[in-house]
Amino acid sequence: MQQILTLFLPLYFLLFFGFAFLWRSWRTYRLTGVNPYRLLGNPGPEEITSRYFRLLPFLSLLVMVVYLLPGRYYEYLAPFRWLHGEVLQTLGLVIMSVALVIIVIAQGQMGESWRIGVDYDHRTEFVRQGLFKYSRNPIFAGVMLSVIGYFLVLPNAVTLLIMTLDLVLIQIQIRLEEQHLAAEHGDVYKRYCDEVRRWV
Repeated sequence: MQQILTLFLPLYFLLFFGFAFLWRSWRTYRLTGVNPYRLLGNPGPEEITSRYFRLLPFLSLLVMVVYLLPGRYYEYLAPFRWLHGEVLQTLGLVIMSVALVIIVIAQGQMGESWRIGVDYDHRTEFVRQGLFKYSRNPIFAGVMLSVIGYFLVLPNAVTLLIMTLDLVLIQIQIRLEEQHLAAEHGDVYKRYCDEVRRWV
């Protein structure tokens, strides 16, 4: 399993950050002239969530690097040895892979409306096609699945912290975004919330 993880984890993060973040951000900027990364400078509670979402990639990559380093450095992350096993790790790999597919598909379906954080400066088109017919937050659902899968692959104190913070702070971020969308799109968005669940 370690050989599989040595190949899978770098490839996964390359695709996640390279394609789902950097390439998608560049493409959105090229199409709209708007930087889709809106986590800097937003006031109030989003300032708290944005700090975490900026820290998450570095924490996740740090865990991977420490795991892949030769030697016993991974022990410093306080691994939960009783959770280590091929069955759970395989399940984690599957969950992470499915999560990435969900995220990429949902980003594509959002098109020019895709943002990271609330965009208070530009009105975006209300998207409800594709995965958004079944979930109001498929991208966030994918991110949550991803961190759950990551914890199953590498169960330790840091991935537990990442997963816990992610599950809590995404709930806050979603409600901030829902307030903004309700204010921007009015009754259309409220009817959408009545018809489509927050998750599935």
